[in-house]
Amino acid sequence: LRLGLGLRAKMAAAGIQDLLQPVELTSSLRPKLSEGEVEFCFGNHVRVYYRDSLQHENGSCYLTGYRIIWLSNKRNRNTKTPISMFALPLSKVKSCSCKAGMLISSPKLVVHLTSGSNNYIKLSFRDGNRNKFHDNMNMALRGRAWLAKKSGPEKKDFSTTGAGIRGLMEREKKKKTSAQRDVDEAFQDLNALMAKAGEMVSLAKRCADGMAAREETKKGDKDRFMVMLADMGIPSPVTRESAGTKYHEQLAMQLADFMQGRLGSLGGMITLPDAYCLFNRARGTEMVSPDDILNACMLFESLELPIVFRKFPSNVLVIQAKDHSDRKMAERITGYIGKKGSVSGIELSQAFGLSLVLTKQHLLQAEKLLYICRDQSTDGLRFYKNLFINS
Repeated sequence: LRLGLGLRAKMAAAGIQDLLQPVELTSSLRPKLSEGEVEFCFGNHVRVYYRDSLQHENGSCYLTGYRIIWLSNKRNRNTKTPISMFALPLSKVKSCSCKAGMLISSPKLVVHLTSGSNNYIKLSFRDGNRNKFHDNMNMALRGRAWLAKKSGPEKKDFSTTGAGIRGLMEREKKKKTSAQRDVDEAFQDLNALMAKAGEMVSLAKRCADGMAAREETKKGDKDRFMVMLADMGIPSPVTRESAGTKYHEQLAMQLADFMQGRLGSLGGMITLPDAYCLFNRARGTEMVSPDDILNACMLFESLELPIVFRKFPSNVLVIQAKDHSDRKMAERITGYIGKKGSVSGIELSQAFGLSLVLTKQHLLQAEKLLYICRDQSTDGLRFYKNLFINS
C-alpha cells in the first residue's frame, strides 16, 4: 500500500512539473514581466507542496495577471541566482481555495490544476498573506488577462473604404473611442480596474511612447532628463500592499532595475533628488516618500544589486552604476581640459550634459586624484590640467 501511494505521488509530481515554466530574471533578480503583465501581490517565506508532498522550502512568491512565480530564497554561490524557481501559468489553474492552519502548520492556499482529476499545488504562507493571495488570484482568474495576450490585435481585410486620409482619421477616431471606453469601464470599481490592468498598462505605454517621441523630436539630445520624464517606465510598481513586510527590499530591487538602464545616458551617476523625481514620475499615482527611497537605497549593498548608493564628502547623495569609476571620469575631464586649456563648472556641465551639482562633484574628485588643479581669480573659479602630475 505504501509503495502504491508513493508511486501515485511521484506520478502526480511529474504531471505538475510538466505544467511549470522557467522564469527570466531582471538584473536585480526580480521576475521579468512580459508586456501587459501586472504584479498583484507578493509573499515571502512560502513553501510549495505538490499535492501533500513538500517540494520547495522558503521562497518568494509573486502573483501576476498571467502567472504564479516562485523563487527560492537560497542563492547559488557563484551566480547569486535562486537555486530553484518556476512559474505556473494561470491558464493551467482551475480554481483556488483556502485551507486553515493547525497548531504548528501555516495557513495554505490550494491551487487546483486543470490537468489530472485531483492535481493541485499547495502554497504555505508563513507571513500571513494567504488571504490576500486568495482574493487576488480569484480576481486574476476571473479577469483571464492571458487570453487577451494570446489573441493580440485583430487582423482585418483591406478595404478601399478605409484607405486614404479619411480612412486614417476614422481609424484614429475608433482607437480613441475604444481607449476611452476601456478607461471608463476600468474605473467603475476596483474589481473592474484589476481585471483590465493589462489593458490599462498597454494604454499607458502607448501614451508614454507618444510623449517620449514628441519630446525627442522637439528637443533632440539637448535635454535627456526631460525625455526621461515622458517615459512612464514602470507598468507594475511595488507597493506596501503588494510587497508587505519586504516592501523596502522589493522597492530597492525595482529601483535598481529602473535606474540601471538610464544611468548610461546620465554619465553613470544621478543625484538622489533627480532619481526620486524620475522614479515617482514613472510610478504614476503610486508615489513613494523620500524616506522610502532613502531606505531602499541603503539596501543596495546588502542585496548585492548592480547599482550603488554613495555619499560624497560634501554630503551630496547619488546613485551610480557599479562599474562607474572616478578615475575614468577624471581622465575624461582631463582630456577635455587639455583641448580647451581651462574650464569652469558651468562650461563642463554644458559640454558633458550633466547637472551642475554632479559636475561640481566630478571636478572635486578629479582634483582630489591630482588630475586637475584650480585657479581662483576675479574671473571666477577655473580648472586646469595638473602639469606637475600629467606633464
